[in-house]
Amino acid sequence: MGSGGSVLSDSLKDASPAQVAETFGTLSAEDKKKVASALANVGEQDAPKEAAPEKKGPTLSEEQRNMLKAAFEEIDKDKSRAIEANELKAVMAKMNVPLSEEQIDGVFKRADVNKDAKLSFEEYESLVLKSHLSCNMLLQDLFSGSCIIRAEAGLNMAVSGADAVLRCAARSKHRWRDGPRANALEGDFVFDDAYAIVQNPDVYSSSPWFQVFWHDFWGFPLLSDKSHKSYRPLTTLTFRLQMSYAGDRADSAAKMMHSLNVFLHSLNSALLVFLFQTFGFRVGESMLGALLFACHPVHIEAVASLVGRAELLAALLSILSLLSHSTPLALVLAGLALLCKETAAVVALPLCSCLQLRKSRLKALLPILWLCLLIPLRLLLHGGMQARPFLHRESNPGAFAEDWLSRILTLHYYLFRHLQLLVWPHPLCCDWSHGSIPLLESPADLRVAAFWVYALPAGLLKVSRIREGSHTGVILSSLLIFLSLLPASNLLFSVGFTVAERVLYLPSLGFCGILGHVLGRGTGATGQRCLRLGVAGVVLALWSYSCLQHSRAWWTAEALYRAGLQANPRNEKLHDLLATRLQNSGGDLQEATWHAEQAIALNPFYWHAHASLGQLKSAAGQRAQAVKHYKRALRLAEQQHLDDVADAPKVRLNLAVMLQDSDAKAAEHHFRRFEEAASQELRQMGLLIFGAFLESRDPKEAAERYEQALRDQGPHHGVAHLRLGSLLRRLANASAASGAAAPAAVQRVATPKATQASPKQRSEGNETEAPGLRVGDSWRAAWGQCWRRAVPWSVPCLPDWDLVEKDGTCKRDIPPTWQVLRRWWRCMWTFANSGEQGSCRLKTTDASGRAEVETETEILSTWPLPATEERALHHLQQGLLTSAPSALDPGGRKRREAMAVVGARLTLARRHGEARALLGAAPQEVLPQLATEQLKVGNAAVALEAFRAAASLQQTASTHLGIAAALEQLGQAGPGRG
Repeated sequence: MGSGGSVLSDSLKDASPAQVAETFGTLSAEDKKKVASALANVGEQDAPKEAAPEKKGPTLSEEQRNMLKAAFEEIDKDKSRAIEANELKAVMAKMNVPLSEEQIDGVFKRADVNKDAKLSFEEYESLVLKSHLSCNMLLQDLFSGSCIIRAEAGLNMAVSGADAVLRCAARSKHRWRDGPRANALEGDFVFDDAYAIVQNPDVYSSSPWFQVFWHDFWGFPLLSDKSHKSYRPLTTLTFRLQMSYAGDRADSAAKMMHSLNVFLHSLNSALLVFLFQTFGFRVGESMLGALLFACHPVHIEAVASLVGRAELLAALLSILSLLSHSTPLALVLAGLALLCKETAAVVALPLCSCLQLRKSRLKALLPILWLCLLIPLRLLLHGGMQARPFLHRESNPGAFAEDWLSRILTLHYYLFRHLQLLVWPHPLCCDWSHGSIPLLESPADLRVAAFWVYALPAGLLKVSRIREGSHTGVILSSLLIFLSLLPASNLLFSVGFTVAERVLYLPSLGFCGILGHVLGRGTGATGQRCLRLGVAGVVLALWSYSCLQHSRAWWTAEALYRAGLQANPRNEKLHDLLATRLQNSGGDLQEATWHAEQAIALNPFYWHAHASLGQLKSAAGQRAQAVKHYKRALRLAEQQHLDDVADAPKVRLNLAVMLQDSDAKAAEHHFRRFEEAASQELRQMGLLIFGAFLESRDPKEAAERYEQALRDQGPHHGVAHLRLGSLLRRLANASAASGAAAPAAVQRVATPKATQASPKQRSEGNETEAPGLRVGDSWRAAWGQCWRRAVPWSVPCLPDWDLVEKDGTCKRDIPPTWQVLRRWWRCMWTFANSGEQGSCRLKTTDASGRAEVETETEILSTWPLPATEERALHHLQQGLLTSAPSALDPGGRKRREAMAVVGARLTLARRHGEARALLGAAPQEVLPQLATEQLKVGNAAVALEAFRAAASLQQTASTHLGIAAALEQLGQAGPGRG
């Protein structure tokens, strides 16, 4: 919980004293201290200025203040020296901050001390300081922390600080809401929701919709070794539809998704009244069973967790299939249920067959035959019986037990715990893996006595025989429990969990039906009936109260992990998750460190706990300890074959960045290993950091890394353009200053087709230039690279193939198949002969610089990219069009450099309208500022050009002094500087 006392005061205005006292009593001791501190700040803010004592708060260093000013100017698009609300909203929208416009407006009004609907720099600085977050804590969500910050020695504190304050404001505003329905409707993405929804590309409209039918529930291809083989495309499609309706913003879709889960559970509870009557129960028994189902505490996870929608949809379609068991629609609904959850068809179709036995034995065979057809088709989707799901040893220790007797006893005990939670739903926990349930080593273990529970169905059948005919419903309900628990029992195959409360959603249908029959029977003496109804009332009251209490835990991730540790203190995963959450949210680092150390004490071989502890040590400035735990984490991940999944690539990136100053060789090794294992979005970020590491060692390879980052999918294309353009410009200037001839590619781009030299003349006239693919590249790499170039619509808009207009659109025509094959063949021929030739339409300007003419030119596509001024300007312009404030461009320095270069070129070319659109209403004032910044960081060439452009607009003494200073710095630096 950060600062934001005024937000707390506003949220408390509508809360009664009883609500405040109740909520305050449920807080931990640490949270009480934070709330008390925030309330104290409210009192000081509301007091008159003359009565308020002078209070020292956090301050910024000079370097941080300069970074803050640069970020402030970046957000201030209209250059009015003040930030307006719409400008702040635009920045937050680009950052995907999960807050509504009303919440941002509220924080903006509180920060606006002068009440002029604008934030001055002083007001914005105060807003950032109120977050009380250090630079080392602003990138924890990327699991990169201070390491990535060190890569560029800074951070865009303005945007990150405002983000932290706004998040704090949202938490403070919602903290005082009570009631389980508010939690269920407005909860966040917690636990597995982040992997199945937020980080799943199939949920967003940017990916093709049909991919959901070839990927698993978590977004991995079904045939991949990393896939869990959980095939639930219809569930993923519901997430995708809601996310698309919310504009692909997860924060806007969260409430809508939770609302649908609550609606589905309510609908299932209502339909159970009719299903139980179909089973043979009376109306009163059916209604009581439906009420018990609606209030059962074991359903909290299935309803409050968005991942539990698979259970809700599978149950809904299964109930509808059973209600229509006598029609062909039942088979269709059961097949659709299989697309929501794997176990659904195994439940619905056999029960449909049992219900059909009352009428026709022949028709009873149809559901079984349909099931026998669906199961092989389902297995074929993920590679057949030999394709096993990817399972972690810690997620199901019993399945990986070395002793066969221990394995059998432990797996049966897992099944007993499932049945126990149906009957006695306490304690409840979001995770039962790792060390939550110790292995049963021998039959002497007292827990073996729990296996008497297998006699429970026979006892229920005995009780149900009091009234003739009632046992049919009990048999069907018992069969429902057995069939729905069988896939999760580890008896047929190993699953990825020990005990999971959400998989009890379907079995509870049968259990609640039996319980409703036992407690709601109308037979017997009046006293017996009253006693049974009294017991039913007590059970409903206790279960409802349990739902009220436990649903609060699913409001935030921190509350969920704390509640889990209360029920499960031996679970090292929950300790690790809580440590990571405290670190990411700016919580108590000492408590986070304690939880990480506790996780390691419980399981010294838990690699992720070592990674979390290394992150915390890095944030605390203990570099040696951080490196030690990072290395230990990666070593354990490699031993457990997890070095290319989960968070291991992020840990490797952290270690690489941390070692780049002390051990450059080891850092380079980890950078290259990271490229092999990381996902595309994460790899893009790593490629940019690796490129920055290589710029001073091998600039050409650094340019290759930046271009690879442009090819990968991710949010950092703008930064990649800026970095690549800046590097290519420095290389071009260095080549020109050293007196070297312009690269062949540059000459060809500027040469009309009619006067273009032949390939033979080119090879004879330029023996030093070796265009095209490097001879050292393998044929396999050349094959793939040539194919990507031959099929231009399969890759992003790149200058290799397309010439990009000022608005960022590509002028490309889809070629026919024969042209694609010809391009591929020419590329491969070029690889063998070290030359490549292609044609493209190039838009250039005439001598006046105004009219555009289109000419057919011959271009040479080389690898690595040719270092030309034109290509550098193209990337800088693209970076300005597509980039947003990013931690990978700390302080917006690369963006400021691009603004100086492109703004100067536009001004010198007399394209003043475009210059004003880029720099603001007064380019003559902005250009000297940008030039001075570049001069301070030693980029004299850029500063000189910007000063000259400013002088062309307005002759002042400062611009001429700036030109003199830039020339002096260039003279001292020698050729190639800047």
